[in-house]
Amino acid sequence: MTPDNLSSLVASTVGNFQIEGDIQAIQRINDHCRILKSARDLEHDQLLDILRSLARRLELAKTAATAPSSPARRSHTEKLLDLDRKKFSLAKSINELESAYHSSETTLLRLSEELDHLRNEHVMAVESNAQQDSTVLLLKVYRLLGISLEEDGKGVYSKAVVRAKQNNDVHILSLDRTYSNFFISNYLWDMM
Repeated sequence: MTPDNLSSLVASTVGNFQIEGDIQAIQRINDHCRILKSARDLEHDQLLDILRSLARRLELAKTAATAPSSPARRSHTEKLLDLDRKKFSLAKSINELESAYHSSETTLLRLSEELDHLRNEHVMAVESNAQQDSTVLLLKVYRLLGISLEEDGKGVYSKAVVRAKQNNDVHILSLDRTYSNFFISNYLWDMM
């Protein structure tokens, strides 16, 4: 096997690998892993706060059991418990807001990708329509000049039929690559 054949084989093999979808999947997985990690960290912090609160309650219960209870001590304990409840309520609200934020961020990324995709499709459709419109216009001009192009069944124009208006003759010209564009254009002008 020659080096040229080997290099073309390697190039065609590399060309068959399409990794864009894999890269996007890995990016989505990384995003989900980041979101899960932040949710776990938040839950871990909440559990530590609960543990600290329970330890404080235990200490308060121990001191209340060993010391004589006074109204000032009870009100202080109640204030601490009330503050702990508010703290847990706020932590829960923060957790819910962060989850909603991450969900909205993921949705925004997905919608941005869809918008880019739709914009690309629109540009391609406009270019395709412009190309088709120019081909149709060119064929109309040819017909007005008395030239009809005939396809070979494969979508390629293989011959031109020229109807000369002066002497009512019909001439057929093969449009294969044996004639240059210069010869073809001169021939068509001479026949009209």
